[in-house]
Amino acid sequence: MKTIVIKLGGSILEHLDSTFFHDCQQLLQEGFYPIIVHGGGPMISEHLNKLGIQTRFINGRRYTDQRNLQHVIQSLAGDVNKQLVSRFIAEEISAIGISGIDLQLLKAQPKDPRFGFVGEVVDVHTEVLITLLAAKWIPVIAPLGLDHNGQAYNINADEAASAIADAVGAEKLVMVSDVPGVIIQGEKMDQLTTQQIDHYIQTGEITGGMIPKVQAGTTALQGAISEVVILSGHKKHPLTSQGTGTRLLSKGAGNHVIIS
Repeated sequence: MKTIVIKLGGSILEHLDSTFFHDCQQLLQEGFYPIIVHGGGPMISEHLNKLGIQTRFINGRRYTDQRNLQHVIQSLAGDVNKQLVSRFIAEEISAIGISGIDLQLLKAQPKDPRFGFVGEVVDVHTEVLITLLAAKWIPVIAPLGLDHNGQAYNINADEAASAIADAVGAEKLVMVSDVPGVIIQGEKMDQLTTQQIDHYIQTGEITGGMIPKVQAGTTALQGAISEVVILSGHKKHPLTSQGTGTRLLSKGAGNHVIIS
């Protein structure tokens, strides 16, 4: 079973071009099974702001305390997930919305005490995904996880997508965002090696939410994934257009030109 894991950033969800869904249908027809993992950062922040709760970020990652966690779960597994599934259904594409909590799809453990109830994936229950894909149902996954004690965790969507891609041996990991790719000094990079990524993070050229994105991509490349692409969801047919976005390459691949 050939799979492609597609991560949809929260910032693009409301602006996603309708041809994205047509691309997913085309992938199915060509024998590739899409697995969707979505973020929801802007929606979570809006939800918390309405409650008068301030949002904190550390190195592009949301700090989540026990109080905030319940609101994160409500936003991700509730409104955001179901609205996205509804768009698939409106395009007559069979999709099912689940979170990483369901059937402990994403087994998690605490990532770092600094982040509160933010987890990292330690195991993926791939049988759940295989069962859904065998029925030609596209899984639409909210990035939440559960530990062995039943404690839920908020998981960075890029990291969740990377872990899922590695676990299922995906052909490709595609990260769809509201930017055309990785931007260095105003220029969209066609490709970046892991060496270049480390350099640009250290020099401050890659910042904010792009840091966990490229780090998740490089982690995927260290596993079973041979191709990672970061691209814009504003573009028509973002999944099937050629030459779009930024390709991330494993160390030693491509050239190592550093823009300074």
